[in-house]
Amino acid sequence: MEQRDLVIEVNDLRKYYPSKERKSLFKSVKKEVKALNGVELKVNQGEIYTLLGPNGAGKTTLIKILTTLLHPSSGKVKILGMDVIKQAKDVRMHINAMLMGERSVYWKLSGRQNLEFFGALYYIPKREVEERIDFLIKELRIEDIIDRPVESYSSGQKYKISFAKALINDPEILFLDEPTATLDPRSAREMRELIKKVNEQGTTIFLTTHNMMEADEMSHYISILDYGQIIAEGTPQSLKDQFIEDETIHVEIKIDRPINGHLKEIETIPTVVKVAQHIPSNAKEFPVLSVILNDDNGIIDTLRVLQKYKVKVIAMRTKQPTLEDVFLSLTGRRLDEDTSLKRGGK
Repeated sequence: MEQRDLVIEVNDLRKYYPSKERKSLFKSVKKEVKALNGVELKVNQGEIYTLLGPNGAGKTTLIKILTTLLHPSSGKVKILGMDVIKQAKDVRMHINAMLMGERSVYWKLSGRQNLEFFGALYYIPKREVEERIDFLIKELRIEDIIDRPVESYSSGQKYKISFAKALINDPEILFLDEPTATLDPRSAREMRELIKKVNEQGTTIFLTTHNMMEADEMSHYISILDYGQIIAEGTPQSLKDQFIEDETIHVEIKIDRPINGHLKEIETIPTVVKVAQHIPSNAKEFPVLSVILNDDNGIIDTLRVLQKYKVKVIAMRTKQPTLEDVFLSLTGRRLDEDTSLKRGGK
């Protein structure tokens, strides 16, 4: 990573949660869930730094520690040179956040009243708050909704006012936890453009997502978090160059039903590097096999296995290497698999 002014430094960060594993109706065994297990990262001033990982990887736990909402089990975290535990109050004055699943504004108040209230919490003089609100109204194009109760907003409008609230103190660092996860495609595109605009105005963005396209489009630097550890980092292009060889072939095959019991047979094909299966939550969509090969003969061999088990191929296409392929090559599974199901949560 190019060394400029560091605004976030994380060293050997760990967060463990006590848990119980049920062995029988009357017996359970104490366990420890390692949500974060030795995370190291550095964020430069003025960049969009993206933490990429599947659900349950530890992204939300990490962002809550960075925003002083959660104490780590061990490790060191500095924000703008300040310790997030010893100097938490000072840290909060220089940062802000929009966290996934957080109802961060008051629905009975108007958008303007919300912004006035949160501006007061940062001890911003009234005139400065009013000027800041006028600026945000124009920047986010929310003139038509700002004086309506938030409960009357659409989902996209609620996200915009939450985003405005996260900018009310003109933070040096803005933390965004999966900001487009529940938005429709148009609203998600608008949110990405707003994030990039805020970054261009000088704000450092720390973004978490499991959306590979979003990470590739927006990020200056990416870390991939899996099972509480950083398993790879770099610019989007360097990650693809580092882990995906030019001579590999990337194929997506839509099939009419899952092939859970036959993935291992495809993996044994000599020319297959990695294979993973995506089963969509929408029953109307078809399962997809993602296959990385080092020879195109492997395509025929893969199709033979599917034919052997009477699995119908709906569609097939080759594609350029993506960050999804990076994750697949590192872990042997797709990013949309939920890590929390395998280890008991974030």
